[in-house]
Amino acid sequence: RLGFLGEPYQVGRAGRLMRAARVLTAGGGLLAVVAGRSRALNAVSGLALTAGSLCTRFGILAAGRASAADPKYTVVPQRRRLDEAS
Repeated sequence: RLGFLGEPYQVGRAGRLMRAARVLTAGGGLLAVVAGRSRALNAVSGLALTAGSLCTRFGILAAGRASAADPKYTVVPQRRRLDEAS
């Protein structure tokens, strides 16, 4: 949806963290559904969901740092807006 602006979310450290977040969140959610009344499985599910949340948070932070370090993500959209305005 974001086009090339979404690239920092998919490559490098941020990409790895975001993929891990998806896997952990989906796995934790699925485990929560099938765990039933098992206390151990519910604890593992909660840990997976928490780890997924942390990976999402740090993935977004890493993507922000990557996009701030690369002028392509700032200059190109600005130039496009200037070209459209002219």
